[in-house]
Amino acid sequence: MHRYNKEELNEINEAMKETLKKIEKCKEKQSKNLELCNNHYLTIFPEEIRELKWLSRLSIRGDLRNVPEWICELENLVSLDLCFNRRITKLPINLKNLKKLKKLNIQHTGIKKLPLFLGEMLSLEYIGINTYNMKEEPQSILNLPRLKRIDSGGYVASRLPLLLAKQKELDYKECLRRIERCKQRQSKKLNLYNLHLSEIPEKLSSFFWLEELDLERNDFKLIPDWIEKFSRLRILKIDNDILTSLPDSFGNLKLLEEFYLSAPKIKRLPDSFGNLSSLRKFIVTDSKLYGFPETFGNLNSLEEINLELFYKNKFKFPKSMKNLIKLHSLTLYSFNDVPQFIQKIPALRYLNLSFNILEFLPKFMSNLVNLKELHLCRTEITELPKWIGKLINLEYLDISSNEIEKDPNDILNKLPKLQDYRDEGNIYNKKETKKILIWK
Repeated sequence: MHRYNKEELNEINEAMKETLKKIEKCKEKQSKNLELCNNHYLTIFPEEIRELKWLSRLSIRGDLRNVPEWICELENLVSLDLCFNRRITKLPINLKNLKKLKKLNIQHTGIKKLPLFLGEMLSLEYIGINTYNMKEEPQSILNLPRLKRIDSGGYVASRLPLLLAKQKELDYKECLRRIERCKQRQSKKLNLYNLHLSEIPEKLSSFFWLEELDLERNDFKLIPDWIEKFSRLRILKIDNDILTSLPDSFGNLKLLEEFYLSAPKIKRLPDSFGNLSSLRKFIVTDSKLYGFPETFGNLNSLEEINLELFYKNKFKFPKSMKNLIKLHSLTLYSFNDVPQFIQKIPALRYLNLSFNILEFLPKFMSNLVNLKELHLCRTEITELPKWIGKLINLEYLDISSNEIEKDPNDILNKLPKLQDYRDEGNIYNKKETKKILIWK
């Protein structure tokens, strides 16, 4: 049995006080929503909630061991979120008495088999479940009359074909509902997130008014050429493990400002990518890109790049990168060296090189005189070079979790604007107990 030290006990007490404070505030205002999230010390379902008969939405994300029988007394509940309580292994049968419950989320709990009584909860429209360790088809929920979504967190095992078929059926219907709603309202934003779409519905091609489109967590094999018809599109999000390329017509999205891409099978961007003259933010995760096209340097409006490679490869930056004169934020993940082009980017203020294997920091980085934040966590550097002292505008520096042997105080004293400095985990301060040091 784990014995808590004094510091841990203080943390537990403070966390529980905060929880009780939220419950009391909900009681005073008779609020219909109560969220008790991110408290991993919360192991027991708070008895104080029992009095809140008017609650319609309850979310508890902690470390609960079970759900009490009295949960049925909260008869006005429409939504119950128990996600991330990994020690919950079953649900009380009294739960079926919540006749108004439309949404039940039990993802990331210890529940491996859905109880039969869920099939009696006829008001359910949404249910979030685990399927990783599920060995039997969840028959109890497959025929619920009002069910619109089964959310399995983007994963359904092939050993559950009935569930997989039902989920695809419901997801497609949900897709059509959202598209129709968008059409009727001529809404500027369309969210098709996590609908497992095998293709982008062609009826979208006439939605010229769209400004934001979320296509994350889908399974379409290609992006149609008619995407260029979204002439007003400003924000686009794509997260897809099957997609292998972007069409040449992609470059015709002249008003696109933010592009979020997670597609590990895409190796190259089309040359037309450089035509995205309004692009300000480009976020790439889980990428196997070989490099950017030479036209990338034409992105005159680009201010932020976040490039996270899926694995360590020899990514090639084109010479034209030096033309990105407005670039002020750069994050690189899974690189073996610092790209030289950054020394020619005068606007750079934020540079994140954390979690890269860098044996040393090149001297040309001393040219980054406008830099305000520099992140070097877990880069395998063994010393902080003296030229860091030339970064006179630096306000934040993180060199934590490296193997730096020499205390860099002499260098830090040359940085007049440094306010926040993190260096826990280095050899010279192994005995240091503080996690965050504030440097003034």
